[in-house]
Parts: sequence; structure tokens; C-alpha cells
Amino acid sequence: MIERSTKYKRIAEKVIQLPEFDDIRDVRIAYLASDEEKKKNYKTVFADCTKVSPRYSWCCKYDFFITVYEPNVLELDRKQLEILMIHELHHVGINTDGQEPSYYVVPHDIEEFDSIIERYGLHWEDK
Repeated sequence: MIERSTKYKRIAEKVIQLPEFDDIRDVRIAYLASDEEKKKNYKTVFADCTKVSPRYSWCCKYDFFITVYEPNVLELDRKQLEILMIHELHHVGINTDGQEPSYYVVPHDIEEFDSIIERYGLHWEDK
């Protein structure tokens, strides 16, 4: 399991060098590989990003977990795994307004059905 998790950590270490991630490079993220298949609302979940709960932060050295559900990513190639990791890293949010940084999971920008996007475009409501 550790060896498989290291694979995702290495991918993340590469893509986190992109300029869009300048502000989260010091965030402590654990990369986990899961043997479980995961679905949400009948859709396959390739990976997810969760913030470590304050309840457990006293005993956990990480701020976030990124978990990859391996049965769901078997068909993905290296480039697709990089894109998946970019996606998950976009969920890592940091608020630096206070004396101590606080963390949160960034929600998706877009929640829309593929058929609507294909038929009417992404910004259909602006037409």
C-alpha cells in the first residue's frame, strides 16, 4: 500500500510545481491509495480530497488527505493521472487572513450535466 501511495505522491510532487499551486506548496498533504471502489450519485469517483478534521489534527501531521481509488483508475495512463492529481490539488484551499492559516476544501467551480454543456455550452444561462 505504501509503495502504491508513493506513486501518487510522486505525481503530485511534479504537478504541484505548476504556478497555479504556488500558494499550497507548504500545505501538508498525505497521498493514499485505496483498494476500494467508490461511487457517488451513481458516478465513479477516481479520487477525493478531504481536510483533516480539527478533532484529529492534534495527532495527525497532515492538513489534507488525497485518496486515489485504485480500482477506478486502472485504465488511466500517466498523463490522465497527472490531470486527476491537478484536479484534486485544486480542492486544497488555504485562508491566510488570520495569524494562522486555515484550510478548507475548495468546491467545484462547475456543476452541470455533460449533455447540457454539449448541447447548450458551458455558459448557457448567459445567452
